[in-house]
Amino acid sequence: MGKRVVIVEDDFIIQELHKHYVENLKHEVVGCFSSGEEAIDFFNHNSADLILMDIRLETSIDGIETMKQIQEIQTVPVVYITGNTEEVNLKRALNTGMRGFLSKPIGPKDLEDIIDSINNLNDSILYAERIQKAIFPQKQEVHRFFQHSIYINRPKDIISGDFSFMVPKKKHRHLIGGIGDCTGHGIPAALLSVLCHEIVSTNSKKYDDLRKIIFRLNESIRRNLSRLDKTHTVSDGLDLIIFKIIPETKIIEIAGIKRPYIHYKYRENKFDFIGLKGKSIGEIFDSENEIPFTSINYDDGDYFYFFSDGITDQFGGPEGRKLMKIRLLEFFEKLIEMPADTREIELELFLRKWQGNNEQTDDMIFMGICPGKLNKKYILK
Repeated sequence: MGKRVVIVEDDFIIQELHKHYVENLKHEVVGCFSSGEEAIDFFNHNSADLILMDIRLETSIDGIETMKQIQEIQTVPVVYITGNTEEVNLKRALNTGMRGFLSKPIGPKDLEDIIDSINNLNDSILYAERIQKAIFPQKQEVHRFFQHSIYINRPKDIISGDFSFMVPKKKHRHLIGGIGDCTGHGIPAALLSVLCHEIVSTNSKKYDDLRKIIFRLNESIRRNLSRLDKTHTVSDGLDLIIFKIIPETKIIEIAGIKRPYIHYKYRENKFDFIGLKGKSIGEIFDSENEIPFTSINYDDGDYFYFFSDGITDQFGGPEGRKLMKIRLLEFFEKLIEMPADTREIELELFLRKWQGNNEQTDDMIFMGICPGKLNKKYILK
């Protein structure tokens, strides 16, 4: 189904070229504007599925400021197409509904890929997105729990197969949380993510043993999605890592299936990349002891980074390769030297710049926490 596109570009030749590309891809151009003011006025009375926005406009406001004002009127995804790729502009653009940041010049294939990546914004998909946002922790909540935390949740499509959860347990004076990465993306993975989030959150309230929480989750997934006889197995997949922080003893427990994590050791000033292997969620576990588990005495300056494979599997860079763990670790060695309150935006910038004009490979979720900076008022009586 064709999308309704608005083009904001002050160079008439480029504006006409982009219009030609969009219409050749069988989409409808519902408006072409050379100034931000004209685009804002359009959205006061009309709507569109996508905006192709130049950043540097020869008017009183630039493209990013234009989008901020449009987003106050209605939610519209935007793809910036610009020759002005300065980092400061990327930082400003991140919170404007940005779905892409393309460098000029672009070709029809670039536009085709970015437009195809945007789902039809029908009411049911948008409602599903609102449900996920209501159920899953959002950036503000993670920041309330942990000072100087990092939280990025960037679905490949409108809704995500990745999820996070946080369960404060005041009676036991600790916090259980984690992230899950469901197989694939889009609607099937999103449905599985909501189911898994509900099960793991409920079990976290019932149990303190992380392996028992995962074991019970696996039983529930098999019971809900399989017939549980000898000839049936669950084909739907879930990678999961969960942690428990006990601030009074400065212990963090970690258990998981098929998800790695990074531990920054403050005293040694080094990063450890730890992989958790074992069976997949959906297979038969003989006992809880099959689930990888560790207990760590942390220092106040230690950090733990949890993430889905959409982070390390993203294609980009000068040679179009996967990011991989080695480049992620190289970045973290620089990140730890940056001011704590800028690390989240610096990681977001790093990931966006690595991706460049490439299509997003998978859902992305990233949670970086410092247990020593846990806001204890949320878990202590």
